[in-house]
Amino acid sequence: MVLVPIVLLVFDLAVIVMAVQINDSTCREAARVAASGNLGDLSVNSLATSDLYKRANAVVLRANTQSAGILSNFALFALTTNPPEASIKATILSLGNTGGPVTGTVSVTTTVEVRPFLVKYAYNGGAPLVFQSRQSFPFTYVVPNTASLTP
Repeated sequence: MVLVPIVLLVFDLAVIVMAVQINDSTCREAARVAASGNLGDLSVNSLATSDLYKRANAVVLRANTQSAGILSNFALFALTTNPPEASIKATILSLGNTGGPVTGTVSVTTTVEVRPFLVKYAYNGGAPLVFQSRQSFPFTYVVPNTASLTP
């Protein structure tokens, strides 16, 4: 009789640890993927509709699909850039036809909700446990040189 609650508690704790680890790796991968690729669309789009956001969100959606079942509540909580989005846009536009590098960091924050079986009675609530992870990754984007040699 005593062994059943102990086994369930160990199972709950294992699920919580697994959720935190998967959330950390998902966040790290989302930051890395968001930082890679083209930043040129930031000059016309907002950060929420940019390729950065789409790439990071695709990683989070993949994590939800791959862990469907016990853990499928991963969410992209925030995506920020340093320097801020307006500064990146201004830099891209100021480089014009001559092109040049744009550097900074992308920070991604992801969350995961875990609904344990037995642990919820220990903390007296039916609400899920929410864990958050934040990772940053550097980016370098080179605006292409489109200047022509002819006047």
